[in-house]
Amino acid sequence: MIRTCCLLSLICSASIYFAQAKDACYGEVITKIDNTDEGSDTSRLLYCRNTVGNRLSVYAVRDGVISEAVSYRLTETSSGLFCERRSLISSGQMKESLRIDFEDKLSTVVINKTDRYTLFPAYYLTFKQEVKARHSIMAMLNLLSDAIGDYPIADVLPLLNYTPKLTKKISQARIVTQRSQADIKDTWTCQYYYNKHNWLDSVRAFSPEEIRFSKKIHYSRSNVSSIITYLNIESRQTTKRSITYDMTNGSTLQWQEQVFETGKNQETLSSVTLIKNDLGMLRKMEPSKIEVLELIKAAKKR
Repeated sequence: MIRTCCLLSLICSASIYFAQAKDACYGEVITKIDNTDEGSDTSRLLYCRNTVGNRLSVYAVRDGVISEAVSYRLTETSSGLFCERRSLISSGQMKESLRIDFEDKLSTVVINKTDRYTLFPAYYLTFKQEVKARHSIMAMLNLLSDAIGDYPIADVLPLLNYTPKLTKKISQARIVTQRSQADIKDTWTCQYYYNKHNWLDSVRAFSPEEIRFSKKIHYSRSNVSSIITYLNIESRQTTKRSITYDMTNGSTLQWQEQVFETGKNQETLSSVTLIKNDLGMLRKMEPSKIEVLELIKAAKKR
C-alpha cells in the first residue's frame, strides 16, 4: 500500500511538473525612447514567450495604457500548418494567418501558396525540424523578418532585430504582394549575397520595374555594427531605416527612420533608442491588463 501511494505521488508530481514546464514562459520588455522628444519614454513592448516555443504574446503600452495586445501561435490542423496572429483585446477577436508548406525536393518553404523561400539544403532540414516538428514560432518569424511580403509582423520586428539571422540560410526567394489600391499583384525576385565568411552581406528584392527592398549589413570584426534597409511601398511611401548595434551593451539599439510619403510630399524623421530588459520566468502567457502594467513597472526598476 505504501509503495502504491508513493508511486501515485510520484506520478502526480511528474504530471504537475510537465504541465508547469509546458505552460512556463518568460518575458522581455523593450523600451522605446524617442530621441527627438527630449529623451522621454514614449512606449514599451512586453513580449511573453512560452518555453515550448510555439506561442508569443505582444503588448504595446504607452502612458500607462495598453494600446495593442496580440498573440502569435504556430498550430497544425487537418488543413495544414499555420502561423496565426489574433487580437487579445478586440471584441471581434481579429485573426490573421499565414499558411506554411514545405517542398523537400527544392528545399523550399512556401508561404500562403505564393511566396517561395528557397533555403540552403542543410539549413532547410534544420528549419523544417524547428517549425514543422517543434512548432518554433521564433524560427518562423525570423524567416520573414525582412518583411518584404505582406506579413502582419510589425510588432515583433524590434525583438527580431536584437538577434538578426545572418548565417548562410536563404538562397533566394520569390514574393508576391497585393496592391492596396488596385487589383494588381507584384512579383519580387529576392537575391541574397554572402561574404567570404558565409555571413549575409546584402539582400535585394526587385521586379522588372523597380526595387522594393534592399538591405546592407556592416560588420565590425565578427559582430554586426549596423543594418541599413530601404523599403518602397507601391511608390507611395519609401522608408530608409538604420539600426546601429552597441558593441559594449547588447541590450541597446539605435533605430533611425526616414519616411517619405510621395502623395503628400511629406518627410518624417525619427530616432529611437531601444533598450531590452529580461524579466525572467512569468506565471502567464497572456497576463491581465493589471499584470501587464506591473511587469512594465518591474522592467523600469531594472
